[in-house]
Amino acid sequence: MDEPGSPDNSTRVAEALKNARSNTTNAAARRTPFAAIYSSDPKLFVDNLRRVGCPEETIRDIIVAEVSRKYRAQEEALLPTPADHVPWGWSPKTSERKLIERRQQAAAIAREKEALFHTALGYDVSAKMPVYALTTSDQRFEGLLNSLPAGNRQAAQQIQEDYWARVEELRSRTRGFWQSEDIVELKRLQQDRNSALDQLVKSQ
Repeated sequence: MDEPGSPDNSTRVAEALKNARSNTTNAAARRTPFAAIYSSDPKLFVDNLRRVGCPEETIRDIIVAEVSRKYRAQEEALLPTPADHVPWGWSPKTSERKLIERRQQAAAIAREKEALFHTALGYDVSAKMPVYALTTSDQRFEGLLNSLPAGNRQAAQQIQEDYWARVEELRSRTRGFWQSEDIVELKRLQQDRNSALDQLVKSQ
């Protein structure tokens, strides 16, 4: 075996360094146009895409896909498991804590994505909640949201999230054992949410 200082070993080291420099030069020469445009900073990425004349609709699709990719692991971690099922004997309408927490976390991720979309693009783009995090109420709300002008959607989303935050406070207080007065309060929260949304619709 060659010693570290032997001529044969030194020759091999020099040759390896030469090859490494050559590979680096070749890699730079092989850079694709996309590699020159891409940036991990969404806003800079958008600026570069616009600078080269990329269509706005395509830019939006690229940024939505790129931001969604960055959050994929977090969203996958929220996927429900068999252990999350509501225990037998509970009302199917009873929301379990883990499921509500996951809905709130999914909603928080959606808000973060929407903030990144706005910062990068300069206008609002909706980040859809994953199906597993949607209740029947959420699904109805999605239909309403899609019918609203873009300028009213953020206000509607805030009304919906405020409603769910209050529902979670109520659920935490009852610990899943709903008394008649708790059900009355829940209905009041629903009425308040619906009234606020109705006013928003009428203001169009």
